[in-house]
Amino acid sequence: MKHSPEALRSAKLFDSGCGYLVFSRFKADGRVEAGFFLLDMFCLGVKDAGFHRFNSITDYQESLIDRLFPNGDQVRMMPGAARKLTEDAISYARGLGFSPGADYEKASRVFGGIITADCDEQFKFGKNGKPFYIQGPSDSPARVGRILRALKDRCGEGGYHYIVTADDFEAVDGEEANGKRAISGPLGRAGLEATAIPMPRGNGDVPLSCGP
Repeated sequence: MKHSPEALRSAKLFDSGCGYLVFSRFKADGRVEAGFFLLDMFCLGVKDAGFHRFNSITDYQESLIDRLFPNGDQVRMMPGAARKLTEDAISYARGLGFSPGADYEKASRVFGGIITADCDEQFKFGKNGKPFYIQGPSDSPARVGRILRALKDRCGEGGYHYIVTADDFEAVDGEEANGKRAISGPLGRAGLEATAIPMPRGNGDVPLSCGP
């Protein structure tokens, strides 16, 4: 029996600013095609993405869902809302100068035929009205520098927040150089909390986390 498309997201996505969205299609022969998206609601939009085919629902559940949502903290979404959330995240990030992860186009094939026009949900991006970049474990000092320069160019001084932990990060003009694993940015002035975002660690097929 063929199932309707399924959309799941991390339960704390809107609170932590980082989490997964999985959109899946179930074939009549039992196979599953899934697109998974690592969303950064505070700054980078779709930070990473992937597409995978599974031979059975059991394989899909054990290999993807149980790994991305190890504590069963997923929340179901309507298909149109899931597509709108993903595309709105991309639009927000593009406005800051950032493009979605390299595999987004491949992963987004799962949205084919899904309509967003009937979805009236409004999604909030940024934190406290400003972009908030949190360095991820795979973000090199060079990438961190590029991101912060882009934010400074688009938002101006004081127009964004950030947390970085790179050992040899070179500070943006006007900021003091950081020591090893320092927290950087106008966090004290903004009153933001420097909190690590726990995310599951997978193999090379599954994106990792947004935060430190």
